[in-house]
Amino acid sequence: MAVTEIQTPNDEKAAVAAHNRRFFIADGTFFSLGSSFIDGNSVLPTYVSTLTASPLLIGLVSTLRGFGYLVPQIFVAGYIQRLPRKKPFMIATGHVMRAAAAGMALSALLARTNKVLALGIFYLCLVLTAFADGFSGLPWMDLVARTIPAETRAGLFGTMQALGGISAFAAGFLTRYLLAMETRYPLNYAIVMGLGALGLYGSLGAMHFLKEPPAREPDRIVPMGEYLRRLPEAWSKNPLFRRLILVRVLLGCLYLALPFFAIHAQKDLGFPAATVGLFVSAQMVGNVVGGPLWGYLGDKRGAVWVIRLVAVMVLGTGSLALIARAAFFGGLTALAYAAYFLLYFCLGGAFGGIWIGFTNYTLDVAKENVRATLIGLLNTIAAPLTLLTMAGGWLLARAGYPALFALEASIAFIGCIVAWKMPDSRKCMSTESR
Repeated sequence: MAVTEIQTPNDEKAAVAAHNRRFFIADGTFFSLGSSFIDGNSVLPTYVSTLTASPLLIGLVSTLRGFGYLVPQIFVAGYIQRLPRKKPFMIATGHVMRAAAAGMALSALLARTNKVLALGIFYLCLVLTAFADGFSGLPWMDLVARTIPAETRAGLFGTMQALGGISAFAAGFLTRYLLAMETRYPLNYAIVMGLGALGLYGSLGAMHFLKEPPAREPDRIVPMGEYLRRLPEAWSKNPLFRRLILVRVLLGCLYLALPFFAIHAQKDLGFPAATVGLFVSAQMVGNVVGGPLWGYLGDKRGAVWVIRLVAVMVLGTGSLALIARAAFFGGLTALAYAAYFLLYFCLGGAFGGIWIGFTNYTLDVAKENVRATLIGLLNTIAAPLTLLTMAGGWLLARAGYPALFALEASIAFIGCIVAWKMPDSRKCMSTESR
């Protein structure tokens, strides 16, 4: 006679964690693949540069992509906290994001006959893509926090980043091949962005299979006005979180130069347009290498070590751009190429590390009843940093690339100093935030 095993609540939690881990990894892999084809730091600014010569409009690409993702989260956090089930909201906004991404690809079909109309449709779809991504990001993160144990969360993020980076690395070569077909413009850009939308739809498919356990019912429904009035209190009672935000703001200097690295390489240094695809690959290598490293450091040493090394990588971006420029005009073309590929390697590692490090640090110091609020605050406070791309375009038009890159590197250096003085959240959270 067979013995029936009785499943305990802990067993059920472990089963849900194992199940969701697989589909989170599939989700993250497809999302990274799709995002590499519509990368806001290389592919999209390059595409917009074929429609307009305005540095402000080119810089607006990265601004909208980041600002639209980050700004809604503090407002949607109050709504999300009241929902007994958050997955339906996540899926619905996920559909909007993918449809808008497909619209960006379709806009390229008009690029030859009507550049103004193509640019307008592109920006409309970019706004929808970014904001819908922001609306779905918070319930996604809440689902991670509720189903994946804290001691394995960084490892999950690292695995997602590494596998996504491998697929996106290969996508970079395909992007290079397609963008090199200049005689097929604008069809080549339409295909690249269409592949991006297709990858994002694969991510959405994986999200459908995620299991959501029942959430704890709130004591009472907090009206949005009262929720917003409570934000200063949530801020004031979390000193570790405030220090984290300071580091995040300083490292946000990266947005000053972010969309102009690829333009500088193409316009000033004479790198071929197809090199943009290789930049994407170099960025994905940074993701692949950084993923396991951030996962190991986050699980074994704490999120603070991820943040510290990310600060060094951010410092490296502006510095390497200056090195590449000096090498190129000094006749050392090979060194200029090497510096640029290393620059994009640092970008890939830094962006993955920012997500893993700052998110896990916040989850460490946040109680469950303010978790969504602090995650929303983290992202919303970071949102104005994306506007620095506009400031970077303004500075570029008046002072040139050397001044822009030097300013970014100088602020990043200060960020490094502050980051290395950050305390370990795991050692301090019991005394300062709980």
